[in-house]
Amino acid sequence: MGQPLHLAVLAAAAWAVGALAVTWLRARGFGRRVLLAPAAGDRSAGVCYAFTRAMLPQAKESVRMHLPSYAAGMVFHLGTFAAFGVLAFVLAGVDLPAAVVWPARIATLAGALGGLALLAKRALTPHLRGLSSPDDFVANLLTTSFAALAGAASLRPQLQTAWLVVATMLLLYLPIGKIRHCIFFFSSRAYLGAFFGYRGTFPSAS
Repeated sequence: MGQPLHLAVLAAAAWAVGALAVTWLRARGFGRRVLLAPAAGDRSAGVCYAFTRAMLPQAKESVRMHLPSYAAGMVFHLGTFAAFGVLAFVLAGVDLPAAVVWPARIATLAGALGGLALLAKRALTPHLRGLSSPDDFVANLLTTSFAALAGAASLRPQLQTAWLVVATMLLLYLPIGKIRHCIFFFSSRAYLGAFFGYRGTFPSAS
């Protein structure tokens, strides 16, 4: 079962990378906005600020007002990245370094708990539930299951088959659902920083 599933995950990963690349290129196809006003600041400083201090709670009102959700989201994303790292080792047929095994388990399982907390909040909070689409729930369930099984399979190897099946499903879904923000987050954040850096608004004076 292992080898065919490995091939399925690799095929799904190739699909995800190719589809995301096409989506990104289509977005780029709208062209670049020409700024006619003279520069009042530094684009690169704006981009640096957008990816660092602008993401901290003190710079984002939506974060300051929802610190537990912010923390859960950070742990959720960390656990997902860790799960993909573990997946890369498994597909390469290489054992995780001994020093990394337990940190990876903790990160993936904590990430799954963070995902479950966010899913519960979305499902149980009336206004969030009203704003949510099926994609919001499917994306969370797939990602949370992927992180949970990554950690669980390292403790119970017999769960690896289920993990690889979920990994394949997640990669197939990635370019067509909200998870495609994994590329648009970086491109939109860079554009935001470059634009407001050019206008002299980023970095913030506060």
